Amino acid sequence: MRRPSTLFNTDLRRLPAAASPTYGPSYWVYGGIFTVAYVLLERASVLFQLDGLSITLWNPSAGASLIFLLFAGVHFAPFVGLASLLTDFATDAGAPGLLASLGTSLVLAIGFAGLSLVLAKAWRGRKVGLSRVLGFLAIVPAGILLLALCYCLVLYLTGILSFERFFVALRNFWIGETLGIVSLLPAAIAVSQAIAEHRSPSRAEFIDAAIFTALLAAALWIIFGLRRAHGYQLFYLLFIPVVWIAVRTGYAGVSLALPVVHALIVTIATVLGRTAYDLIAFQMLMLVLSGTGLLLGAAVTEAWVSVERMRSQETDLARATRHALVGATGTAVAHEISQPLAATTNYLHAARRILLASGGDNSRTQASEALAKAETEARRVRETLERVRDYVSSGRLQLSDVDLEGVITKIVTLIGRDAGARGVRIETHVKPQLPRARGDAIQLEQLLLNLIWNAVDAASTNAPGLVAIRALKRDGRLVVMVDDNGPGVSAAIADRLFEPFESTKQNGMGLGLTLVRQIVDAHAGTLSWQNLPFGGARFILELHIGGLL
Repeated sequence: MRRPSTLFNTDLRRLPAAASPTYGPSYWVYGGIFTVAYVLLERASVLFQLDGLSITLWNPSAGASLIFLLFAGVHFAPFVGLASLLTDFATDAGAPGLLASLGTSLVLAIGFAGLSLVLAKAWRGRKVGLSRVLGFLAIVPAGILLLALCYCLVLYLTGILSFERFFVALRNFWIGETLGIVSLLPAAIAVSQAIAEHRSPSRAEFIDAAIFTALLAAALWIIFGLRRAHGYQLFYLLFIPVVWIAVRTGYAGVSLALPVVHALIVTIATVLGRTAYDLIAFQMLMLVLSGTGLLLGAAVTEAWVSVERMRSQETDLARATRHALVGATGTAVAHEISQPLAATTNYLHAARRILLASGGDNSRTQASEALAKAETEARRVRETLERVRDYVSSGRLQLSDVDLEGVITKIVTLIGRDAGARGVRIETHVKPQLPRARGDAIQLEQLLLNLIWNAVDAASTNAPGLVAIRALKRDGRLVVMVDDNGPGVSAAIADRLFEPFESTKQNGMGLGLTLVRQIVDAHAGTLSWQNLPFGGARFILELHIGGLL
C-alpha cells in the first residue's frame, strides 16, 4: 500500500475554529464578494429550473454557501439570505414574489447556518475517518431534506407552488442542493489543507491524475457514445476511475476528483440535450458514486493512518526495547560480578585482619592465600566483563576444551565456605574420565555457578541443606544434574521460570536462570528441571560432546 506524501493528506482538525463575530469593514467586503459570486454561480448553473423558481437539479451555490459559513463563520449567514434574495430577482423568469422570496431567503440563511454549526461540531478536532464520512453523508442529506420541506412549504403557503408540484419541487430541491454540497465541500477542505500546509502534488500524484483522466474519458465516451442505450444504464463504468483514484490517493484525492466527474456529467448531458428524467437518474447515481468514493477514500486514508501509527508504535517499542536491553544488560553484568566481588571483599577483609593480628609464618601464609584468592576473583570479574563486552559487540563465543570436573571443583571451592555458613553441604559425584566439553569456558563457568548457587539458596531454607552435583556421560552427551532439598519450584512461577525478572527469592533480580538459558542456547544445549518426589528440585544440563551443533 502506497501512501501519498504531499497533497492527499486531509486532516479535518485544521477546520477553522469558531471565532467571535466581527462586523468591521472586512465583514462587509467578504460578504459582498460572496454575494456576487453566489449570484453569478446561480445564473451559470441554472439547469432544468422548475417553474421559474430557484429550484434546479444541480445547485453548486449550496455547496459554496456551506463552505463560506464553515470557513468564514456562521455570522455571515445573513449574506446567504441576501444572495438568495438577489438571485430571485436576477433570474430570467423574475422573482416569485417579494413575500415568497423573503421567506425562502430566510429559510436558506437559517438552514445553512444550522447545518454549518452541526458539521463544524462534528468535524472540528477530528481526523478523516469512516465514521466522519458516514456522519457527513447522513447529516447533509437529512439536513437538506428538512431545509427542502421548509423551503417548499413557504412557496406553497404563499401560493407560488401548487400541491401537485410540491413533491416534485421537494425532490428536485433535495437532489440539487445535496449534490452541490457533497461534491464541493470535501474538495474545498482538501484544497484548504494543501494551501495551509504549503503542499504541492508529487510526480507520482500527477501520474495518478493522468491515469484517472484517461479512465474517466474512456468511461464517459462509452456512457454517452452508445446511441442505443441511455447513459445512466452504463453509469457503473464511472466506478472504475473513481475507485482507482480513491485507492491510490485516499480521501482527499477522491474528494477532488468527484467534482470533476460531476461537472463533466452535467455538462455533457446538457449539451447532448438529455431530458430532465435522464438528469435525475444521473444525479441519483452520482450521489451513490460520491458516497462510495468518499467512503472508500476514507477507508484507505484510515488504513494509511493505522499503518503509520503502527510503524510509530513499532519504532517506540524498538526504542523502549533497546533501553530495556541496556538496562537488563547492566543488571545482568551486575548480577554476574556481584558474587566474585563479594568474595574478593571477604578475602581482602580476612587478609587485613590476619596482617593486623600477631604475626608469624603461619599468619603470613594465610594472608598470602587470602590475597591470592582475592586476586583470582578480581581476575574473574575482569574476564567476565571482557566476555560480556565481546559477546554484546560480536555475539561470538570463545571456544575451547572445557574440563567440567575442574569447573565444578573450582566453583564448590569458591562457594563452599559460604554454603557451609548457611547450613548447606555440597556433594559432588563426577564420573571418571569425563570427556571435555567444547564451549566458552567463562560462560560455562557462569552457567554452572548460577545453577549451583541457586541450589544453595533453595537448600538453605531447609536445615540441614544439601546440594548434590552429578556429572556423567549419557547417550553421547555430557549431563550435569544439580539437586537440592529445598522447597522445589512453585507452580505459580513454573511456566515463567526462565523469563527475565521472575524470581522466587525475596531480593532476587530474576536474571540468573535467564542468563543460564541464554548460555545454554548459545552452546546448542538443553536445560530442563523437575521437582523431586521428596522435596527439592533438579536442574539437568545437557551439552553435546565435541562442540556445538
